[in-house]
Amino acid sequence: MDDKSYLKKIGLKLKILRSLKGFSQDDIANKLNVDKSYYSKIERGLTNPSILYLKHVSELFNISISELVDSNINF
Repeated sequence: MDDKSYLKKIGLKLKILRSLKGFSQDDIANKLNVDKSYYSKIERGLTNPSILYLKHVSELFNISISELVDSNINF
């Protein structure tokens, strides 16, 4: 899988997790103290988030980083 496809899969996983929790992109951006446009780019697979950002996201969704970055979507 190429990098672009991988980032899109991770973004889709984040979108699904966010939806399952009932959060908007604004909610997530506020909780993570980032700009909504940055979070939106991550969900769309347009940017490569740092490992520290992924740590904070995984804590917010109460999953491990390894579950978050696994390209399989298992819900």
